[in-house]
Amino acid sequence: MSGAGGIMKLMVAARDREDGQESAGRWVNPWIAEYKRRQAMLMEMRPFEVIAMMRDLNLTSYAFSKNAEELQAHVLSYPAVGQSQPFNPDVGDPFGIELARLVANLLASVKSLVSGQRAVLRDIWPKLGKELSEFEQGEYTAKRLEVFEADEAKLLEELRNYSQHQFLPYLNPAWQFSQLVPMAEFQFRLHVEPLLKWDSLTAVVRKYLEKHGDSIDLIPIIGRYTAAVREFYRWFCLKVDEKMKPERVEYDAHVDELMAYGEEVFLAPDWIRSAGGEPPPDWNGARWRRRSIAEIRQRRWALGHTSFRGITVDGRGVAEVGDHPWTQIVLRVP
Repeated sequence: MSGAGGIMKLMVAARDREDGQESAGRWVNPWIAEYKRRQAMLMEMRPFEVIAMMRDLNLTSYAFSKNAEELQAHVLSYPAVGQSQPFNPDVGDPFGIELARLVANLLASVKSLVSGQRAVLRDIWPKLGKELSEFEQGEYTAKRLEVFEADEAKLLEELRNYSQHQFLPYLNPAWQFSQLVPMAEFQFRLHVEPLLKWDSLTAVVRKYLEKHGDSIDLIPIIGRYTAAVREFYRWFCLKVDEKMKPERVEYDAHVDELMAYGEEVFLAPDWIRSAGGEPPPDWNGARWRRRSIAEIRQRRWALGHTSFRGITVDGRGVAEVGDHPWTQIVLRVP
């Protein structure tokens, strides 16, 4: 049988398999079955779970970053957008209502990011009964207080709650004059009266707003908070990597071994994946397969197998090598 024919038979057998279970008239591919068995073992390991959590958290971080970028781009587009679209008396000017939507999106994504990060934190550094972990009480809290300006962070949190339970915050473009600045400064200011009338506003934020008069320039606050979130997020990801490093060493070694084995199991020429699926006129399937298998097995040999069985020593000083479910992958595809 030609190399191409053998590959196609392998692909058909893989498609028809029933995850290692034999049935009447059906052949189970042992190499794919072994691959899937090892894959299932990896998915049961703790690092796989953490990687999945961090992927979900990264998605939330992406949404936050894109919302921040869109908000910044919209602010920089003023007054072109505001003057190019018709005014809607039932809602407001086009620029202002779009700005309110973007601010609401940003505040919502910040809340999602904070909640997601806390979920990861409590999963990797769980509470001890009702007590927070030593990491959360110490290093985590210290870094959070270092990075975030407390009053501004609480203001944005309350704005998010206000937009959820009351109305979207509306920012008014205005020239701001100050004795400290020799020229007028253009700002997008938030009127604080609606917030101050809200019964659920926290005392800390109420006191903060009362010190700023009738309105407050919100865009710089959002900018500082966004930068702080990004800095804190990068730090947190590094701490997760640091915490998981011992387990990741074992997990990554197993992944590398399985990927090398998978190259051999799922070996297929590039032309199969291209449109039409026809081999080049001078293509020799058997020769290509022999050469490819030889190269893959050289890489598998160089990679080898890393054992994590561990060694225990009893009271008499006798050492014993432990057991580990992940043994060396010795199968070779013919």
